[in-house]
Amino acid sequence: MIDSPRIFIFSREYPPTTVGGTSTVARNLAVGLAAEGWDVGVVTTRVDGDGDVRERVDGIEVLRTGAGLVYNSGTGLADQSLRTHRRLHAAAERLAAEIGAPDVVALPDLFCHPEATMFARTYSAPLVNILLQDFRAITPYDRDTHRVTSGVSAERAHLLALEEKAVRGSDHTVFISQALSDAITGYYPGDIAPHSVVHLGVDPDEIAAVEADTGRLTRLDTLVPGAPGAQRPPLLIACGRVVPVKGFAQLLSALALLGSVERPGAPAVVPRLGLVGVGPEEPHLRKLCAQLGLTDRVSFLGDVPRREALGWMSVADVAVVPSLWESFCYVCAEMMAFGRPVVATAVDSLRELMPGSEYGFPVAVKGPSGSRVLEPLDLAHALREALSRPDAAMTRGAAARDRIMGHFTNDRFARGISALGRELLAVRHG
Repeated sequence: MIDSPRIFIFSREYPPTTVGGTSTVARNLAVGLAAEGWDVGVVTTRVDGDGDVRERVDGIEVLRTGAGLVYNSGTGLADQSLRTHRRLHAAAERLAAEIGAPDVVALPDLFCHPEATMFARTYSAPLVNILLQDFRAITPYDRDTHRVTSGVSAERAHLLALEEKAVRGSDHTVFISQALSDAITGYYPGDIAPHSVVHLGVDPDEIAAVEADTGRLTRLDTLVPGAPGAQRPPLLIACGRVVPVKGFAQLLSALALLGSVERPGAPAVVPRLGLVGVGPEEPHLRKLCAQLGLTDRVSFLGDVPRREALGWMSVADVAVVPSLWESFCYVCAEMMAFGRPVVATAVDSLRELMPGSEYGFPVAVKGPSGSRVLEPLDLAHALREALSRPDAAMTRGAAARDRIMGHFTNDRFARGISALGRELLAVRHG
């Protein structure tokens, strides 16, 4: 057995390039495996130049190559796609020449599948595909094409072709929730690679650092100031990419239905909503706010740094996750880790995080995956319950925190991936 095996991680996103959740997974994977005794190399892109930048961050060797856009809409043999794949593969070869060949290759970013596969085969290293999403489940909610980022689209057929290559051709596929495993394996009966479930998780040290930052309380005062002697309006926080599948339009409709809320021993108050994130749905949501008369009650907080986003989650009176599908919801897990009362749809992996009302306020949705309906009135009822019973809400929030810290932490995720990697190496080396 190799004492300090080496793993290469391919991801077009890596902090500070935080286009989406992929960057968080890649970073947590790298840091977690380093703590488990792995030598870690990360091959990623840079968006601010054309050359290579070599860094050592958190003990991780990171090589950023100038590959242009993090994502592109090209399919098949589009010139821009080929250019990006070639550059990432060449960067991996350069890094291997400097720090040594890989024992395992990890792929938390499906868009890096071609170069990761070629690199793994060159060095006879097991390829571990860490699948983060079910595109069949989320693309039906898109208004036109699927938006990988705010300004970049991707063809659904291309996404599904990449997915099939990865689940059939990798040495092992890791699903980040049981719900995702059940969905994807159902699409490919029979001949797919060995697979298992390893849940993602929060970083308790990061949670503690945010809670120790008093600056977050100052930001709260600027968003929902309370007059001297008056009760501050309760703050709802929702966070995520602003796309239809996240259910933010239904949340705005629920907020309009909610109106004012009475709490024990206090006058009725009108809740405010802070929405953290950016995406192609934002113009539609701003227009909906105006139509519903919510412009002065909703703050679009935009694309803020990760630490600031976590700060907003930590000060929410009630956190909201109105998604129509979730493969694993970092946002929900982090909100629960802060001990916030969470109102969340009872779908997919959210039911794994919040299996019952003792941990929050689950909201039912109607219809099968791909055509689900979240009724704003049902969401409004759950929000009213959470806001009007603050003591009960905080009790559920405390139970949620205990659940996340006991079952969904990044060190548990890293231990699971480390054990899998060592098992694959043991089989390969006899």
